[in-house]
Amino acid sequence: MKNYRKTLSYSFIAITLGLFTSCTTDIESLEQLESIQNSDAKASASKLNISSVSANGDDGNRPSNTLDGNLNTRWSSNGRTGKYITYDLGSSKKISSVKLAWFKGDQRKAYFKIRVGNSTSNLFTVVDRKSQGSSGSTRQLETYNFNEVSARYVRISGFGNSSNSWNSLTETEIYGSGDGDGGGDGGGDGGGNTPYDLLGLKNWKLNGLSGTPSNNSYVDAIPNLSSYTNNNWFFLDNNWAIFQVWAGSDTSSGSGNPRMELRELTANGNNNIFWDGTTSKEHRMKWKVRVDRLPSSGKVCFGQIHDKTDFFDDVIRVQCQGNANQTSGSVKLRINGYVTEELEGGGKTVGSFNLGEEMYFELTYKNSVVKLYELNSSGNRIKTIFTSQKAAAKQNYFKAGNYLQSMKGKSYKSSDFGRVGISKLEVFH
Repeated sequence: MKNYRKTLSYSFIAITLGLFTSCTTDIESLEQLESIQNSDAKASASKLNISSVSANGDDGNRPSNTLDGNLNTRWSSNGRTGKYITYDLGSSKKISSVKLAWFKGDQRKAYFKIRVGNSTSNLFTVVDRKSQGSSGSTRQLETYNFNEVSARYVRISGFGNSSNSWNSLTETEIYGSGDGDGGGDGGGDGGGNTPYDLLGLKNWKLNGLSGTPSNNSYVDAIPNLSSYTNNNWFFLDNNWAIFQVWAGSDTSSGSGNPRMELRELTANGNNNIFWDGTTSKEHRMKWKVRVDRLPSSGKVCFGQIHDKTDFFDDVIRVQCQGNANQTSGSVKLRINGYVTEELEGGGKTVGSFNLGEEMYFELTYKNSVVKLYELNSSGNRIKTIFTSQKAAAKQNYFKAGNYLQSMKGKSYKSSDFGRVGISKLEVFH
């Protein structure tokens, strides 16, 4: 009934103007006319740079294929619900249209929605083609206009196509004025707050990066941490402090693996701390963490006990192992470092979890024994995940964040990065 009324309305206008010549005008042609009119109104919009792209699944046709300028490559994922590809503009931008090219777009209609927002957990729909679909008449880019909004993320949610349940996108372009509401190093999603405020980082320093994902340098202690955010590396997203690191990024002289990682300091934050793990005093780190994305190695470390000496080096690394560039599904929870690689002959799998899943852990060191616990939502121990053999490291400190593993010699690719979130971080001595 809604479509009939729309057709009748346009027909009545045409008759009134004396221009009516036939009864064959349909909804598709009227919407094409509206699109042309909207395109004229948005003529000042320019193509925006896309910082990175990710998806919650693929069949080997990667999300990055939609940004290579080649209509013969694609991202594909099978399923009529829940399959999506997300574009990160790096900071909030004013956007007004999205251009999409569909695989076999001249043979079938693709069903989809375009959703946008400044947090991936709070997106809203600006284009709904779940029922109507794409034109079904071209493999070239099709333009989808909407009222200008400020957003950092653009997500295409797929619902299959008119022939089967596959979602297959060959190219994406995003357009707008580009002037955002919170971009740059002072931006973020925390309403003026910073990761420092969220996590209480007085007794931590941030070892990380300055510059851009494709051109950066390693910084041993990021200056002005109390006010620091950066929409590439370290920022707030819906009350999570996000740590992102790309392949090929610069790193310290002692490691070929890039990181964006917190290093524990003394309580006043003035000096490096070193504590003894061989005494009866229990040293503890509790942190709520989630891993959202893996780099091409499939490995990310998100918590450590490190020793000052080369003999013990990283006493323990709490990390995960999955597939290259994995963004969803199950991964292995792994214990690496001295306590397994030296004392047990290799890294050890101690469980599994899903990417994007919130986890609450406690890492302890006492009487030369390292333990990892699972905690409930109140912070109480409910399970001992790992207990080490004795390791007598005496000059230790905790680390937490995003430390890519097995990434030495990798070159920068916009789609090759790891992403870790931390919402709570505490140490006790």
